[in-house]
Amino acid sequence: MKTKTIRNYLFVLIPMLALAMISCKHDTKGTYTGSDKQPLNITIAQNEMIKFEKTSSASRTIVADPFSAKTDLVFYLWGTAQSGQTLDPKNVTVTSDDGVVGKVILDIDCYNWSLTLAACDKTDVPGDNPTADQVLAKAVLIGYGNVDMMFTNNIKFTLTPKGLSKTGGAALTLKLEPGMVIPDGYTATAHIYDITTGRAITGSGSEDLTQTLAKADLEGTSGASYTANGKQIKPGTYSFQIEFTKAGENRKYVWNDTIIILPGKTIEETIVIPNLIGSKPTKPSDFEVTFNTYGAATENEVELEESVYPGYYTAHFSWDGSAVKTEMNFALEIAEVADSLAVTEAVNTKDKFEAIFGSDPNADPDPTKANAKYSFNYLNDIRGDRRFYRSGSLFANNSYVDVYLELGKRYIARLYSENNAGYSETAEYLTINPVESGATLNTINRYRVKYYTQGGTWNEGAEHGSEPAGSDMDKIVYWSQSDTAYDVLNPVASTTTDGVGYGASGAPYLYQGPASWIYWITDLTAGTKYPDADSDPYTPDDYTDFKNLDLYASYSREGNIEVYNDKTYDILQAWVNAFGIEGTVSKTSTNTVSKHDDLADATSTTVSVTVPTVTTPAGTWKYDKVSLKITYAGRTYFNQEQVGAARASANTFTIPFTNLPTGYVYNCLITARYQMTTVSYPFTIYLTD
Repeated sequence: MKTKTIRNYLFVLIPMLALAMISCKHDTKGTYTGSDKQPLNITIAQNEMIKFEKTSSASRTIVADPFSAKTDLVFYLWGTAQSGQTLDPKNVTVTSDDGVVGKVILDIDCYNWSLTLAACDKTDVPGDNPTADQVLAKAVLIGYGNVDMMFTNNIKFTLTPKGLSKTGGAALTLKLEPGMVIPDGYTATAHIYDITTGRAITGSGSEDLTQTLAKADLEGTSGASYTANGKQIKPGTYSFQIEFTKAGENRKYVWNDTIIILPGKTIEETIVIPNLIGSKPTKPSDFEVTFNTYGAATENEVELEESVYPGYYTAHFSWDGSAVKTEMNFALEIAEVADSLAVTEAVNTKDKFEAIFGSDPNADPDPTKANAKYSFNYLNDIRGDRRFYRSGSLFANNSYVDVYLELGKRYIARLYSENNAGYSETAEYLTINPVESGATLNTINRYRVKYYTQGGTWNEGAEHGSEPAGSDMDKIVYWSQSDTAYDVLNPVASTTTDGVGYGASGAPYLYQGPASWIYWITDLTAGTKYPDADSDPYTPDDYTDFKNLDLYASYSREGNIEVYNDKTYDILQAWVNAFGIEGTVSKTSTNTVSKHDDLADATSTTVSVTVPTVTTPAGTWKYDKVSLKITYAGRTYFNQEQVGAARASANTFTIPFTNLPTGYVYNCLITARYQMTTVSYPFTIYLTD
C-alpha cells in the first residue's frame, strides 16, 4: 500500500516539475533563474489599520479611522532575491474583489524573494522612481514577506505602522458630562504621557503639548479643543489625560484615555468627562499572573528560565483597566508567604489576603504574617528596583508589569487603582496561570528541581525532557506547588526487555561506571535520603513542597572505585581569583575592592577557580561542578553553576556591576564537587566606588 501511494504522488509531481522547468531555467550553479516573468499574486489582509470596503472598528482605545486601501493609499513594493537580484520600489495598484482583502498582480522573475510592501498617504507620496529610504520616510503602513516562486506565486502581507517614523496628530473635542460644573479654583489642563515612564511627551520639534483648557469652553455646549496636529507626535501608544488641579493643593484628579498615534493620521474624537473631582477610581479587572512570559505580547521564554537572572523567574502581571478612566496609576502589593504558613485555598479576598499580608505590615509585625515584600504604586516607582523590575509600568492606561520573583518562594498579590482621592474601594485579586497543564495554584510559586548525576551517566532518557544516550549532564526541571504534584524522576534500571525504568514509561536510568543508581540524597553532608514509598526497589515520593529541591545521585559501590580523603579536594586560596584579587582572597577577613581604583571602572568583574596541573593526587581528578553564590542581607545577587573545567583551565564567573550596588559587604561562596565530595571557599567583599 505504501508503494502504491508513492507512485501516485510521482505521477502528479512529474508534470508539475516539467511545467516549472518550462517557466524557469536551471543554471550551472544549481539555482533557478527566470527565463520569463511570472505573475505574483499579493494579498493584503484587512486589519484594524486598513479597510477596503467594509468598516473596521479599531479597538476600545482612541485611534484614528483606518486608512481606506481604495481611496487613501498608494502602495510600493520592493525586495531582494536570494540570487542577488533586486527589485526597486515599484508603484502597485490594489484591487478588492470581496471587500475584505486586496490583491496586487505583479510580473516578477522566478526567484526566492524577500519583499517589503509599504503604503503612503496619497496626499504625501515620494517622487517618481523613489528609493526604499524615500518610501519609508513617507510610509504610514508596512509589511514583510517571503515567497519562493519556484513553488508558489502567492504571498500575503499584514500591514502595520510598527517601526515607522512619520508623525501623526490629535484634534480632540473635550466636554463635561451634562450637569457637571468645575468647582471654583480648579484649572483643567491636557497632557500626553509616555505610557511606561509617565513623563509628558513633547512634539517632534520639542513643542510643549500641554494645553490649558478654558473653564467656559469645557462647560459650554461646543466644548474645549485640544489640538496637536501642527505639533506632530511620533507614532506610538500614549496616555491622554485631562487633569484638574487647584492652587495651593498638592493633588490632581484625572480623566484618561489610551490614544494610538498612527503615522500620517490625526485622531479626531469627542471625549465626555464625568464629575470626577474628589472621587476614588473604580478597581481594575482580570488581574492575572503568568509564569515565564514577558512584554505586552507575553512572549514565552520557558527555555530561558534563569538565564536572565539566576535564581529568579519572570512573573507577568496583567490586568484590564479599560473601565477605570480616572486612575493616576495602579498600586501593586506583593507579599511573600512565610514558610510556616499553610495556604490551602486561593488568596482571593480581603480577609484571606490580610490574614497573611497584614492590614499594615509595618505597624503589625506579627511573626506569623509575612511582611510586605514589595508594595508599589507609580509614586513609589516599581521601575526603581532594577533587580526586581523587568518591563511594563503601573502608570495610568498601562496593562502589565513584569517582575523577577525568587525561585522556591511563595507570594500573593493584589491590585488597586489609585488617584489623589485614594485607592479604589476594593482590590482585584489574582488569577494564577501556572505553566503546568491542568494545575491549580493558591500562591504564586515556581521552584527548581535539579538532579546532580555525581559523575554518572543517563541512558535512554525520555521522561521530563529527553536526554541523549551517554549524557552526563545534570538535569533541571521547573515546577509549581499545586494540586498536580511533581513526579520525581525514578531512574531505577528496569528488568524488562524494553530497558525502561520503574517510574513513568520511558524513564531514564542512571549509572556510574560499574555502579548503578540506587536512590536520591538531599543533603550530601548528612547523607539524607529523599523519602520513598517504602517500596522495594526504592521509589521516590512525589514532591508536594514549594522550595527548590536538589537531588544527588547515590550509586551502589560494586566494582573497583577509587576513594581519596575528602581533604584532597579542598579549594586552595592560591586557586581563587576574585574581584581583581589574585590568589590572596582572604577567608577570615573582609576583602575591600574599589570599582574605580581596583577594577578600572569596568562594567563587570570576575571570580575564577583554577585547579593546577600539579596536585595531589596528580592528574587523576578535576571538579565535576563549580558554583558561585553572592548574597547580601538574605537576598541573592548572583547564583550560577558551571560544569567543572579541565585541569589548569579556570571556571570563570562574570558578574555585571548592575547587579551589585556599591557600599555593601557581600557574602560570596564558591562551592565545588567531585563525585560524592563537596568543598567550599567562603569570603566577603566590601565593594566601594
